[in-house]
Amino acid sequence: MKRIMSSVVILAVLVVLMGFVGCSSAPKGWLADYEEGQQLASKNGKDMLLFFSSEDTDGVSTQLKTNIFDTKDFIDAASKDYVLVHLDYSDSRMAAVQVGEDATEEQKEAAEAAMPQLEKDIATAMNFSVAGGAMPVMLLTTPQGYVYGNIPYDAAVTTPEQFLTVLADNKENGDKLKSLVKAVNSSTGVAKLKAIDELYEATDPAYSYLLSDLYGMGPELDPNNESGLRGKYAMLDAYAKATEALFTGDAATAIQVMLAPVEDGFCSDVEKQELLYQAAYFCSLIGDSANMFTYLNQALECAPESEMAASIKMTIDAYNLANENAGVTAEGME
Repeated sequence: MKRIMSSVVILAVLVVLMGFVGCSSAPKGWLADYEEGQQLASKNGKDMLLFFSSEDTDGVSTQLKTNIFDTKDFIDAASKDYVLVHLDYSDSRMAAVQVGEDATEEQKEAAEAAMPQLEKDIATAMNFSVAGGAMPVMLLTTPQGYVYGNIPYDAAVTTPEQFLTVLADNKENGDKLKSLVKAVNSSTGVAKLKAIDELYEATDPAYSYLLSDLYGMGPELDPNNESGLRGKYAMLDAYAKATEALFTGDAATAIQVMLAPVEDGFCSDVEKQELLYQAAYFCSLIGDSANMFTYLNQALECAPESEMAASIKMTIDAYNLANENAGVTAEGME
């Protein structure tokens, strides 16, 4: 099983996004609303090309638009297979919604009218883990919004033809992911959970969290764990729900969410170890040292020969060493 993205890492990305400063100026042929793009993609059976920019700060988005994305050649060719969505987060966009008390009623109304779309666009960037300082970002997704291609900015790609070649290079990945999505949608029961697993394993780990709406289906699809996947998806579902709790500042709920699958009888020893280790980390965030050490020791006991075991033992030893002068040890806190 691929390494699961830590919920803390995801949370950190979301926090960075709150620093966004930046009306989306989508070029002709491009939509300026993700939800509208997704609806159109689903209706027409097309994928999406998402272009996240900060035109007045990132230094290259304007050039990309002028040389490639705004051109008729590119729009005509790309729009045959993709719904084109451009979301911009320029400083000037944020400035437009920040009006002072001395602003005219017209300015205040304009700012109020612009705010809902800005909030939607920030939520979209957060959903795709697009950080403000990393733009431009260009993603290829299925109609469901599952990412199969992250196209890095390349200064050598300067023409529509070159960028269309880049899109073509990602077609195989896109076709594979869409085939797996079709298998998920067309199957039931244990077969559906297995199809979900194939889709998860084929998805870039950086974007597998976008499948979180599928993780909690294990108990319904495979009540007797015929697939052997119940534990895996209980753990993935716990990560997703704990992330939501942490984003609202509720570390206590995040801890309980991580602990819940440990006792359900479906998780392997290694899966239990990871759940307990993550719960221990969450305890450290709120200064709950006693439970932190309890969960660390339980995690170590679950699978003492695992790859993670050495790191857990080092963590316990480091805390013990740090607390020796105070006369407190992990064992003493149990």
